[in-house]
Amino acid sequence: MSESDYITEDETETSFISRAMNALITPFRALVSKRAQKAYLGTFLFITTSVLMLCVSSIAYAIFYYKFIPQVGLERVVHLQFGDGHPWGTASLGSDLVSLQAYDVNVELELPRTPSNLAAGNFMLDLALFSHPSTSAKTGTNISSSPLSRSRRPAILTYTSPMVDTACKLSLMPLYVLGWHREAEAVKVQMMEQVEFPRGWRNLPESLRLEIHSDERMQVYSAKVQFTARFTGLRWAMYNWRLSSFLVFSFMFWSTSMLSTSVVWLILAALVSSSGGKHGTGIKKEQRSETPIKEESDDGEEVDNLSQQGDPDPSNHPVQGEIDQEGGSTEGQHNTPIGEASGSHTDSATGTGLESAEARGVQRRRSHLFEGEHS
Repeated sequence: MSESDYITEDETETSFISRAMNALITPFRALVSKRAQKAYLGTFLFITTSVLMLCVSSIAYAIFYYKFIPQVGLERVVHLQFGDGHPWGTASLGSDLVSLQAYDVNVELELPRTPSNLAAGNFMLDLALFSHPSTSAKTGTNISSSPLSRSRRPAILTYTSPMVDTACKLSLMPLYVLGWHREAEAVKVQMMEQVEFPRGWRNLPESLRLEIHSDERMQVYSAKVQFTARFTGLRWAMYNWRLSSFLVFSFMFWSTSMLSTSVVWLILAALVSSSGGKHGTGIKKEQRSETPIKEESDDGEEVDNLSQQGDPDPSNHPVQGEIDQEGGSTEGQHNTPIGEASGSHTDSATGTGLESAEARGVQRRRSHLFEGEHS
């Protein structure tokens, strides 16, 4: 087997391996192309923006929930004052109540089952809400300013017959002895229903005054005023369906944010692409408007800068081809008149500074060639 046969077999194996490698690599070339890289970058930016907007949406919903949903239950302890007149007490509400929200107001009293309390029978509770603390609310004197809301409701201890009362005490005697239970009763009276305050900080109550009216002197362990918010509409849905409300409102906020971001992104991309296209057109025009720079060679000839760089297309320089042919021509070809050659070339290249410069260079080269032959 000759050496050329081995070379042919090696070339065949090499070409087969290269074709196999190309066949294996071809499906993966699309994965690393510029279009694929742009797709990867766009996907990464989209996912990052989506996650960021999702976090922002969750935080925004939490802030909205905190600001929109008021405190459901508000309780204030009233320290009653005993002395001349009926027991009374005040408490500060602060800024926990909100406007345009319905509240149920209750008064809870813990009363001992003393003979005087049982003998009092029905007694009256007087509750007033004030926008600002007044002197009358603190001293118990006549109220000088009108309250925002006021209510008077009756209350009474639960009646029990002597036999039932004795049986209850006997059954609970161990608890009474250990101190785990005491002879008292919690009386809860609903003072206001669905009370609502108009918009404005001056229309919101900041203090309350509670007074107990009774013919008998009352004994009281403790007194509390409770405000319970009654939600309706959107607040009711957000409070009772917290997870569903979170998902719905977060998705709405996220969708709005992503839509706005996409619109801004498209506008910026259009502006950048348009400005880039205009800039590239200006560069091309500047390149086209450049004129060839003429240089003078060592032998005194003017050589075009463009011709020195070398044109890959020999058809653009037909005169140069004639010069190359003259190097191997006969003497009969040198007898061609210079004026005719230059004239024909000048006529065919009329109107272009580049071809006229080439013609003048060729004419001078021919003159040098004739001088060398005659010498």
